[in-house]
Parts: sequence; C-alpha cells; structure tokens
Amino acid sequence: MQKKVISVCVPVYNEKDNILTAYERIIAVTEKASDYDFEIVFYDDGSTDGSRGEIERLCSLDKRVKAVFYTRNFGYSKTVFYCMQQARGDAALIIHCDLQNPPEYIPEFIEKWEQGSDVVLGVKSKSRENRFVFFLRTLCYLIANFLFGMHLEPHSTEFELFDRSFLDILKTVDASTPFLRGLVKQYAKHVDRVYYVQDRRERGKSHFRLRHYYEFAAAGMVSMSKCVPRRTIVFSLISTAALAAEFFIRFLPKAFSASSGFPWDGLVIRFCGFILLVMLTVVALLFEYVISFSENAVKKPMIVEEKRINF
Repeated sequence: MQKKVISVCVPVYNEKDNILTAYERIIAVTEKASDYDFEIVFYDDGSTDGSRGEIERLCSLDKRVKAVFYTRNFGYSKTVFYCMQQARGDAALIIHCDLQNPPEYIPEFIEKWEQGSDVVLGVKSKSRENRFVFFLRTLCYLIANFLFGMHLEPHSTEFELFDRSFLDILKTVDASTPFLRGLVKQYAKHVDRVYYVQDRRERGKSHFRLRHYYEFAAAGMVSMSKCVPRRTIVFSLISTAALAAEFFIRFLPKAFSASSGFPWDGLVIRFCGFILLVMLTVVALLFEYVISFSENAVKKPMIVEEKRINF
C-alpha cells in the first residue's frame, strides 16, 4: 500500500542560525511517523544572511529536503500562501523556521486530518512571548471580529495543515495580496484545531515590524470585511449625534445666559476636529481598497523563483 505524502513547508527569511535546528526537530518527529512519507521544503524569501548556503547543504545531505529560492524578498503573506499553492503532498503543513511553533505538534495535526478535517489550525492557548504583545494580539482580534465582522479564529496562526482538496482550491486563487486566514474561513469545509503553547524565539530577531503588522491587517480587512465602509459611516453618524447633543445640552443654554457669551471657540474646535477625523478615516479606507483593487486587477506573478533543488 502506497504511503500518503505530507509536505512540510518551511518559510525562511534570514534564519541561518535556526535552519539546522528546525530540520533536526522536524526529522525527529517525522521519522517516528513511519506510516507516511515526508518531504521538507524550505521556501527562501530572498535571505541575505547565508540562509541559502545552509539550505543547499541540507539538500545535498538529505534528498527529502527540497528548496525553492526567490529572486528577492516578496513578504510574509505571499510566501506562506505560495508555499501552500506549490505543495505536492496529500497534505501540507506550515512550520516557521523560528521554531516558535513547535514541530513536536505535527502528530496532532495529522491525527485531526485523518479524522476528516480538510484544514487543521494551530491556535495558541498560551504564549511564552511578551505578555503585553500577547494582550495586544488579543485586543486586535476583538477589534477585527466585533467591529469589522472578520470572524477570525483568535490566536490562530499560519501553523496549520491543509488537505489536498483545500490545496487544490488555493491553486485556483489568483490574487496579488492573498489573505490565507480569510480563504480558510471562506472555503474550508471542516476545520479542526490543535491548541499549543507558543515558544520564545531562541535565536535571531523577528523580522516582523510594525509596518508588516499593518500591511497584514489591512490586507485582511480589505479582503474579508465588506462592512468596514458601512460601519465607518455608522460611527460617523454616532459621532455627529454626540456632537449635536453636546450642542443642545451644553453650548446652546450658554448662548442665552446673561453671564456668559456663547463659547464659539469650543464648538468650532470640536466640529473641525470631527470633520477632519471623518475625512481622514474615509480617505484611508478608500486608499486601502483602491490599492487592493489595482494590485489584484493587474495580472502578475505573485512570486518569482530563482531556482529549485531536489524536485
């Protein structure tokens, strides 16, 4: 009987010090799962720290290790989406090279998959990262779900397994700014979860900066939330009502008071501030939607590869 093949996809960007450890820990887990054939595919997103040389060395030592090198850095979202589009196994699993998502959970993902799930999400039940950062992530999920109607799984990450059926769906998606979590929400039939404790990064520094978090959030909001413009209008109407109430309750009585004149300055400042806030919000939202539309309207490759090894 032919064994099922599982592709373990490892996105890499300047992770030279973690590559060997990631390989060793993945191999230690997969060798115990003798009922399956595994391939480990490193997707190098234009690393400049010598990561490529380390990956090439592993490819020469172990033919189960494969590599895809990009011509330059294309960014996190495109990398994780592209590696899922390219995965060739009966299932594919994403493992980040920084090892904050432990490979030792791989058997749990496989078990959930064999029970019939086409998508198995890794969800952080706890994190050994900075507590304040974890709190901010929780707050962002609350805002995304309750204010913008995105319905994301709180603390889910791109530590996940996809069945071949869902991988084939991803192959049909043609978008320059893909949002993988949104596609899972839209098209997965049976989603299960593996709850895990996220480790600290032991080596190197995270390359995710504030602008990356913003770009990631904006891509999700534009692709998933159709109610953002409408809710912006609602919030603007609420603000208008609050400003009108303050006018009638606070400012208008003073206009008929003999002891004081009408406080025009305070009213003008509030009104101008309100108008400026509404305009900035609307312009920012429109700008994000226009950028997303223009990028997806032009047919262009998501990733440009330089070479492949062991395929």
